[in-house]
Amino acid sequence: MARILLSAYACEPGRGSEPALGWGWATELARAGHQVWVLTRADNRPAIEHDALAADPQLHFVYFDLAPWAQRCRIGPGKILYYVLWQWCAVRHIRERFPTLPFDVVQHVTYASGRYPSFMASLGIPFYFGPVSGGETVPRRMRSSFSVTERCREHLRDLSNFVVPRDPVMRWVFQRADKLLVTPDTLSLVPPRWRDKCHAQLAIGLTSEYLNQVDARTPTSSNQYRLLYVGRLLEWKGLDLALQAVSQLKQSQPGIRFTVVGDGSASRRLHKATDELGLSEIVEWVPWVPHNRVQHYYRTADVFLFPSLRDSGGMAVLEAMAHGLPVVCTDLGGPGVIVNQHCGRVVPTAHKSRDQLISGLVEALQEIATTPALRDSLAAGATARARQFKFESLVTSLHPPVPFPRFTQTT
Repeated sequence: MARILLSAYACEPGRGSEPALGWGWATELARAGHQVWVLTRADNRPAIEHDALAADPQLHFVYFDLAPWAQRCRIGPGKILYYVLWQWCAVRHIRERFPTLPFDVVQHVTYASGRYPSFMASLGIPFYFGPVSGGETVPRRMRSSFSVTERCREHLRDLSNFVVPRDPVMRWVFQRADKLLVTPDTLSLVPPRWRDKCHAQLAIGLTSEYLNQVDARTPTSSNQYRLLYVGRLLEWKGLDLALQAVSQLKQSQPGIRFTVVGDGSASRRLHKATDELGLSEIVEWVPWVPHNRVQHYYRTADVFLFPSLRDSGGMAVLEAMAHGLPVVCTDLGGPGVIVNQHCGRVVPTAHKSRDQLISGLVEALQEIATTPALRDSLAAGATARARQFKFESLVTSLHPPVPFPRFTQTT
């Protein structure tokens, strides 16, 4: 049994993305028989304490936040500054709370970004950094339709990724870490001298609880072809490409319907593009809904369309696959690693223009639509593939489970 201190700034049950990562690591480590102390923000406390899994005797939560005046700066550009300052002050909080440091190892899991530091290495005990991402980038030829603001953001991201290997603070993190767990695209952020400590690893996974609650999908109507996207509405998510593909498909697939679940800064542009393409009666826009309600949309779709241009993970892709949805995506980032020929179609982007990428999406969607046997085969393959990304496997590959059964004390 290992005594593990988990640094999880974001950690909350019933949420997606970063909070799901922190919660998944915490609960799966405890389930593997380890004693786990989770350092997280005080804002996460109500949701955590409301969940039955938080009562696990192997699991302990340490809540910490900065002063209220500092928390007011946690909006907009101040969010990252607050996060880094939280990381710095959290080390002192741990030293004060646990003077003897009764841990075998400390691991940083959220935020899962390789561009921002964790100062847990200064505790003087074995330190694991990750899994983290951040090295993913939108191919330059795919940025032509971006707004000026978004192009500037991508250039700043490129600059940030150039700076990371040269940043003395991040170099200190890389040097002090005993293990560096990074996504394949993030390996480039680590200076060559420390890459021998790197392990290629996606940061996402599905918990046993999620997999056990997956319901059967609703049978498909023979005259409809239902596409689904779930996620934030951001320009680099490629939804404009998806709308172009749907526009081309509607002639050969008159029963096509496209449901988009989520919201974000690109919402107005995407709605305008929908009107211009004459897709208003085909595309359904669903604003943000609680994570547990998203399953309804997974159950009632035929194919998950996720043309993201730099998604490091793709938790929604895993969730869709767990529900038996074939996935059509690009070969960029995490989705390109997760999806294979047995569970969907991965559209290559190398040396491709936007129009060629759209044609690739159309071809993949058309193939699935016109081949019922293929759709059924991919659906079965998606369910099987999703189970290969269980959080349990991710966690135990780094922290082997206790080699004897856990006993629950009874009275």
